[in-house]
Amino acid sequence: MRSAFRILAALLIFAGSVGATAQQAPAPQGFGFQQKGPIALDVAAIEVVDSYVAPLREPNVEHLIPVSPSAAVRLWAADRLRAEGTTGRARVVVRDGAVKEVPLPRTEGVRGWFTKDQSERYEATLSVEVQVEGPGGWTGFTSVAVARSTTVAENVSLAEREKAMLALVQALAADLDAKLDEAIRSNLFRVVKL
Repeated sequence: MRSAFRILAALLIFAGSVGATAQQAPAPQGFGFQQKGPIALDVAAIEVVDSYVAPLREPNVEHLIPVSPSAAVRLWAADRLRAEGTTGRARVVVRDGAVKEVPLPRTEGVRGWFTKDQSERYEATLSVEVQVEGPGGWTGFTSVAVARSTTVAENVSLAEREKAMLALVQALAADLDAKLDEAIRSNLFRVVKL
């Protein structure tokens, strides 16, 4: 199955070289955080800085997922953070957003002919820091890190594999949302507007 995934990767890279934009496709239906309501900050601007550089080669596969962990952070910031001040700024910095494919051992011999093993594990990590330069020169920051993993069977289709990886990133982003919500309200309370 890895060869099929490599073919998909080659096609995506080819499509990118023929004129597709560097932006990822819009998020799939239901991938977002609007239902949670915004966190209003007493700053004039909010920006997202992606300091994670994807290697674009094995074992990393985050660049092949419809919504990468870094893109999920952009969606999170757009949906959850609101600038409601007149001065200062908040910066959301993506420190890590990797998804790695790890081959798993397979059942060998005759028994292997009748066994459908889990063939790959996908390990996702996401680390984000929120930095604030608030009114009156107040500065502060908070950071969180989350990790998740999932496996896929050796007979999984490309569409099912993509769906599994997207679900992995969605769960990872939900974990990040819960932790960042708490961390911002606890550590950056001086700029959180009620």
